[in-house]
Amino acid sequence: MVILIGRVCFVAFLIFAVCLVVAFIRKKPKRIFGIGLCVSFIIFAISFATYNPSPGTDNNPTITKAEYDKIENGMTYEEVVGIIGGKGEALSEVGEKGTAFYTVVYMFNGEGMLGANANFTFQNGKLMMKAQAGLE
Repeated sequence: MVILIGRVCFVAFLIFAVCLVVAFIRKKPKRIFGIGLCVSFIIFAISFATYNPSPGTDNNPTITKAEYDKIENGMTYEEVVGIIGGKGEALSEVGEKGTAFYTVVYMFNGEGMLGANANFTFQNGKLMMKAQAGLE
């Protein structure tokens, strides 16, 4: 969804830029500039007004600092998911499933500052390392 909003905003910027160029070519900058500015503003407003990331759903679970602090090394992925309330996104997978060195890194979006997240590294089914940034 964020990528879609970025594309919509880029299109709005292009419309504004084209109107600006046309305005100066036709020597009527005030009218065309105003129209381009209004159209661009409306597109920006609609894209942001309709954006709803719906954090905290099963498809997009978020983690708080309190939940992060409850998670300890040695826990299984299922135990971690139980604390957070949903599955994370697998960022990296190394090795062969079922072997002692099979390692998976999961990322969960966090609650807090923009870009807040937590990463968990599981090896042989057990949490080996955790890290967080910006959780509140």
